Amino acid sequence: MKYLLCGSCSHANPLKSEYLTFCDQCGKKLPDTFSDWRKIHPMGSFPEYQQTVGVSIKEKKPGRTASWVKRQLQPANKGKVIIFFTLVVALLATAGTLFGKRAVFTLLYAKVPKSYLYSSWQTATIGRQALEISTPVKLWIHDQPMDPETAKVIEYAKSYRNEEGGGIRITVNMYSYFENVANTLDNAREDNRVAMEQDDLSDIHAKAVPVLVSGIQGQLEEGNYLYQGAIRLAFRHLVVVKGANRWEIRIQYRDDDPIGPQVAQRVLKSVKIK
Repeated sequence: MKYLLCGSCSHANPLKSEYLTFCDQCGKKLPDTFSDWRKIHPMGSFPEYQQTVGVSIKEKKPGRTASWVKRQLQPANKGKVIIFFTLVVALLATAGTLFGKRAVFTLLYAKVPKSYLYSSWQTATIGRQALEISTPVKLWIHDQPMDPETAKVIEYAKSYRNEEGGGIRITVNMYSYFENVANTLDNAREDNRVAMEQDDLSDIHAKAVPVLVSGIQGQLEEGNYLYQGAIRLAFRHLVVVKGANRWEIRIQYRDDDPIGPQVAQRVLKSVKIK
């Protein structure tokens, strides 16, 4: 765990969110906030900020309970753990009103496995306007029918997405617009905001920074939102525009997941436009 020390009262504030701005103890503004740091490092990730600015505080050794939990998660006890969590999921699904929608969503939306940071990733070149991307999960074709209004402006569309599970959702969209249609980064950002509002998302917090991908102008938007009023998810949305072509990479994961941002950053750094 990394902490951000208050310059006024020296209180150690847990550095769990990029939106940490004021001290939990005295309420005064903290030094070296993530927003200030990103002005100097526009392509830097939250984990990189944690390692650079945050400080470590020695934690107590785990007690007997923690040791028991660790033993239960060993491979030899995998079968028992699966049965246990299957029963828990069943109970939550049938008694959602009793435990609350938030508890159900928190359990169903797993965190990203730490093994993704060390396993071999797949690199694929996809689409007519070829895009190269490396991911820890396989991307499958996920084309969706376009509504009549959208079909009037898009000449070609292709979409890829990983299957459910794994703690992270990676979507790649590629579009070619008709010549008489405006296709700019501002248009792309507005289209993304409309799509998010239509997907039952609320309390959206986001910020965008300009980026270059393979020498092409792009924009990286990142933040978080409340999904169906129950669980807060973080997202990163990279869009690159060149002429009539547009490339989009959408990544989402639980906002309280420390592994999600690291995996997302690695995915985005792998993107190349052919």
